[in-house]
Amino acid sequence: MRKLFAVLVSMLVIACASVCFAAETYQTVYEAINFSEKLGDDEAVNEKFNTPYGTIKIQMRKLWNASSDKRMHVLTWLDDKRISDNYYPEVSTGGYSFRVIKNTSNSELYFVIESQERAYMYGYSPDKNAMMTYIDSLNYAHELGAQPTIVTLKDGKLVLAFEQVYRPYPSSARYQFFWDNSTKWFGYRDLGKDWAPIYKDKQE
Repeated sequence: MRKLFAVLVSMLVIACASVCFAAETYQTVYEAINFSEKLGDDEAVNEKFNTPYGTIKIQMRKLWNASSDKRMHVLTWLDDKRISDNYYPEVSTGGYSFRVIKNTSNSELYFVIESQERAYMYGYSPDKNAMMTYIDSLNYAHELGAQPTIVTLKDGKLVLAFEQVYRPYPSSARYQFFWDNSTKWFGYRDLGKDWAPIYKDKQE
């Protein structure tokens, strides 16, 4: 009887997890591809976004007198309080892209800054009262030279893809991310390699 009860409980937990996971979808609500290439020296762009915790303002400035490892300066405020201050290195090709991703189940917003070398995804944590780096592409296994991108797919999945764009048949390795409310952090699944190029599945 105990074994039967344990099996039933396990099946219920798995079913509940599957339903919760299926209900979680992500949507790209803002995107600026290679925005930094259009910025002049010491020129900045400012964007505002409404979140469940207040208005987040993000300023991205290309510094003319900074060292090459601190050429892009990104500041973030929640209402009138500064909550992050980050620097990014100069990139030789493509510049930086900026993307805002929404969890449609709870309206949480996440902010992606990426280049051909590295991709980050940040989000505000009310528990920490700070911006957290939830995804850093350097922390996930990938082939040398693969270009990282954090995007939402047409089916609502949130993925980190590593694109091998210079192969005769471009391919993508992918990781799928989902919010784990028990840890207040993102869990992930390795979806493997040899996917089609990400642009075929990416949300427009």
